[in-house]
Amino acid sequence: MGDTIEELVDQEVLTGQLLISSVVGMQGDELGLHFDPPSVGSVTELVAERAPASTATAGVFHNLATDRLADLDADFDVDTLVVATDEEVRQQVIALVNELARIRALSAGPLANVAEVESVTPLVITIAGYNDNRHDVGVRFT
Repeated sequence: MGDTIEELVDQEVLTGQLLISSVVGMQGDELGLHFDPPSVGSVTELVAERAPASTATAGVFHNLATDRLADLDADFDVDTLVVATDEEVRQQVIALVNELARIRALSAGPLANVAEVESVTPLVITIAGYNDNRHDVGVRFT
C-alpha cells in the first residue's frame, strides 16, 4: 500500500484530494485472521503519512465485506466507523457514506483511533468463518 501511495505522490495525483483507505493489515493462521498493523499503527495512518500534506485522509468501510461492498445493489443494514484527519473531513465522509443504501456512518474520531477500528475487521471475518462462512457478518452499534 505504501508503495502505491508513493507512486501516486510522484505523479502528483493526490495533491488536494480526499484519500479514503479501507485496507487492514491482517495475518491468518488455522484459528482465523489476526490484526497485523504496520509499524506506524495502522494502514490508514501509513497512507496518511505517505500522502502529501494537502491530502485529506479518512478511514472507512473497514468492517464491510469487500464482495458485498463491490455489489452496488447490496443492502447492508450495518454501521461503518469513520476516522479522518480532521472533523470537517470526517463529516464530509460521513455524509457521502450515509447516501449509500442501509449503511450508517458513525464518527470514530481522529486518525489516532484508526488502529482500534481496523482491528475489528479480522474479528468479523473470523466470526464469519466460524459460522458457515457467512458473508453478511457486520457490525451494528445500538
